Amino acid sequence: MLTKLYRKYISQKTRDKIYEYFLGDILFVKRNFAEVVEKKFYWLFRLFLPDTEKNRRYAFMGKHGLTHLPYPFLLEYKKKMLDCQFDKKLEMFFVNHNGKKLFFPKAKSRREVIEEYRRLIAERDHRSPHQYVKDINRLQGKTLLDVGAAEAMFSLDVIELVTKVYLFECEQEWIEPLKATFEPWKNKVEIVQKYVSDTNDENNITIDKFLEGKDKSNLFIKMDIEGYEQAALRGAKHTFSEAQEIDFSITTYHREDDVEKISAFLQQHNLEYEQTEGFFYWWTKGGDKGLRRAIIRRKLIYDDIIQ
Repeated sequence: MLTKLYRKYISQKTRDKIYEYFLGDILFVKRNFAEVVEKKFYWLFRLFLPDTEKNRRYAFMGKHGLTHLPYPFLLEYKKKMLDCQFDKKLEMFFVNHNGKKLFFPKAKSRREVIEEYRRLIAERDHRSPHQYVKDINRLQGKTLLDVGAAEAMFSLDVIELVTKVYLFECEQEWIEPLKATFEPWKNKVEIVQKYVSDTNDENNITIDKFLEGKDKSNLFIKMDIEGYEQAALRGAKHTFSEAQEIDFSITTYHREDDVEKISAFLQQHNLEYEQTEGFFYWWTKGGDKGLRRAIIRRKLIYDDIIQ
């Protein structure tokens, strides 16, 4: 009853302000009470616990709340002012991202867009374990397979550098925003509405199958697909074996054995790789949770470095 009255008599703009300044934090604690209490233990007793990297991350969450990025730099983004505008013609919010319009689904409110964009730019901070690449210039002249594109901010960052982008995204709510975001570069961008996996059928496709008949030289594969990375790699065995100058960045926190299994796959293909430093805190509704390594990237050797 109170919720209905609140929504009826308080404008959306005012509700967004209330949520941003304090209500969001209150609701977060309510919805994640057990997790918050568990992390408070680390904050209250941090002086008596071993001074390990993981304990420092848990202590941070005990003080500041659950977050994927339990690092002090995250606080810099909490109240960061953002340029979020509404496109009346397309009926979608967008943010001005480095001089380019990054659109979000129609169902998302201004507050939701701002929160999501803050999370995205924090993840790509140079101090973040979730940084796909240290230097985007390594994508110069490459063909990018953005597997699990979502808003495709990574692709937008490198759109002027790459020769071609394939955006693999099945969630229907993202298709219209993706088309709007990449309208200025529509000649070099293709949206693929299929799940990338180790099978080929009406809804799924393997990277090996997708690249049949296409130029496999100078590829960059960015893979962030909610726990299906191992399956997608099984469907890319020939590509990783045969492609010349292949580069990659693959998330490793969705499943507990991702680091082990994905590392083994890369070793089988004699590819040099590196793990990003630090930890990413991951949790699911099913109870899977913990601090995990975030991303495995191609390790550049001297000859690969772009001068």
